[in-house]
Amino acid sequence: MITDYGLQMMGFQPIPSGTVIEAKFMSLNIYEAKGINLVKGKIGAKPKTITGKVESVSENLIFVIGTSVNKCCKALTGESFCENEAKWRSENKSNPPYLLVLSKLPGPATCTKGHWIDEQDIITTHDCFSIPKQQLVKEEATKTSVLVTSLTVMLSSQDHLVTFFPICREVFAETNLGKTLRDVTVTFSGEVTVSRSLTVQKLGKKQAAAISKFNDIHPKVGYFFDLALKEKDRLKAYIYFFLVIEIFTHQTYQSLNHQTIVDALHIIPEKVKVSGTRLLLDQQKDYRSLLPRFIFCAMAKWKEIDDADIDNFLLLKKARDRIYHGEEISDKSLPIPKARSLALKLLSSK
Repeated sequence: MITDYGLQMMGFQPIPSGTVIEAKFMSLNIYEAKGINLVKGKIGAKPKTITGKVESVSENLIFVIGTSVNKCCKALTGESFCENEAKWRSENKSNPPYLLVLSKLPGPATCTKGHWIDEQDIITTHDCFSIPKQQLVKEEATKTSVLVTSLTVMLSSQDHLVTFFPICREVFAETNLGKTLRDVTVTFSGEVTVSRSLTVQKLGKKQAAAISKFNDIHPKVGYFFDLALKEKDRLKAYIYFFLVIEIFTHQTYQSLNHQTIVDALHIIPEKVKVSGTRLLLDQQKDYRSLLPRFIFCAMAKWKEIDDADIDNFLLLKKARDRIYHGEEISDKSLPIPKARSLALKLLSSK
């Protein structure tokens, strides 16, 4: 724990008695969109900058995709993100386009004591707002991850994956003192990805579809899918993708109208209609394990899932079972592309 003297050596001073800081917290997450190139009009055109339409998932969650971090940030917050964008890209080893997601907490947080640096336009506090910052992390885990997942699903296809790699996260707040309160964390990576061109018009349609898909994706599904795409450890990534498949399967199975499905899948003689229906419904209730539920959902709900997908699922489940039973398995042999592809196919199903 840092001492008061240590804080003062860093430039922090005690917040004056009687001072009340009310801060409306929000977080800005910036992602590099890998797998797409934005173009305006016909594919082949190369304008200097493109800023998509600011889309609203809810009152406290908005996003935009574009080729300039500063212009996208200005569209969301009214301010540019950095002084020199070319330098920022070089330092973070990133390339456009970018996805910017702004998450807001619904109400203000209050601080009356602690340490701060009070500058002309910015207030920097030391550990005065830990609770709202934790609330933001929770909001991002349950909503921002789902948004990123829904965009990934809508922009990807079975033969081409679009991903959003986190570049920067900034936590800041608007205060009652007319100044901004900030907290910044930066990470970077330097991967190479093959991209496909996407017009602004088509991007708009995909974004609208992603917003529609947002409400269909369970927070845990979005959370684990987002984790899987970002995870560098192959074993963990595989487990995360399989968890997406597992949770989605159980969620779908529990949402089915089993009475309607029995009527649709079985022709029961009228003379034993009641008894036969009861028997089939009882049999469905016994589907507690993952495999029969997956196959049943493929029969009753998922129009896009076929026998080849079920064979892939069996392969994936076998590898998952070996891991859970403590068997040695090479991470290089893990069928991660198959797990990712099946997860995407399930999430894009109607």
